[in-house]
Amino acid sequence: MRIERFYEPGWTVYRKTVGQDAAGGMTETYSTHLAVDGRMRPLTGSMRLSADKETYFGDHRFYCDPADILEGDQLGKNTERYDVKHVSNMMHFDKFLQIDCELTR
Repeated sequence: MRIERFYEPGWTVYRKTVGQDAAGGMTETYSTHLAVDGRMRPLTGSMRLSADKETYFGDHRFYCDPADILEGDQLGKNTERYDVKHVSNMMHFDKFLQIDCELTR
């Protein structure tokens, strides 16, 4: 069974942009980067994930077709936002991305 059949439309990828405010300080804002179809699912408990000897925590996993999504981006749908923690192209087959996320509160 292919995962693509479970994708939901309406997901938005937000990318962080850094600018300068009137006082000369740095400001970070997220702006719309692209729209994707995908599927978000919660992970059970507080799953500990490790990559490149850095430990991070993700509580959701997002699946979508390969797209320009990077660590540090945010995924959103309706009023929910998720920080992208790790992006994995499963087995480098370019079939789908598996993205570990953390729900922002």
